[in-house]
Amino acid sequence: MSAPIVQAEAIPESHRDLLEQPIVTSLATTLSDGTPQVTPVWFNYEDGHIFFNSARGRLKDRAIREHPYVAMTMIDPNNPYRYIAIRGPVVEITEEGAREHINFLSNRYTGRETYPGPTDEQRVKYVVVPEHVATMG
Repeated sequence: MSAPIVQAEAIPESHRDLLEQPIVTSLATTLSDGTPQVTPVWFNYEDGHIFFNSARGRLKDRAIREHPYVAMTMIDPNNPYRYIAIRGPVVEITEEGAREHINFLSNRYTGRETYPGPTDEQRVKYVVVPEHVATMG
């Protein structure tokens, strides 16, 4: 799944550290009935894009496939009044490399080289372009 090309908004240098640390982000999606749903997720930031991962068929996976636009907030663990909030389209949804990606995230967040979750689920990797960026603190 690919969306139209979207120009990424620059991440301010003052808050880039919040994307480089293993901070759990709050991911907001829109459900089929139009209501919001928020989930904590692991992520990484690379080349101007945000990458996160889930399992095929989960609520967030179904919501993103139906409404491929998300919002995320990364809060400074040392100062809850300092954060970065990002909204943008999900420009790619792929199962290719998704298992390797969840293992990468597992290592980033827990130090474990292999994701400890179920091995029989189909992992999915999502790519977000930061279209709107807001910072505080």
